Amino acid sequence: MRFWIECTRFETGQAVHINIGLVGSMWRDGNRTVLAFVGGDARTIEVGETPEQVLERHFGGPGMACQRNG
Repeated sequence: MRFWIECTRFETGQAVHINIGLVGSMWRDGNRTVLAFVGGDARTIEVGETPEQVLERHFGGPGMACQRNG
């Protein structure tokens, strides 16, 4: 199963879809968020949303727990 998140590229303002499974870490650098990908190439991308906005938009806000059906 893959989970894709939509963010806004800081440089261009264009939407970009990222496989969250490939993001190793997120941090703030001024008014942009840097997403660092896992792997040996150390690729990064800068987006406009804060880490909290990214997580809340795609995974729900604080207190939103996954519920098991059945």
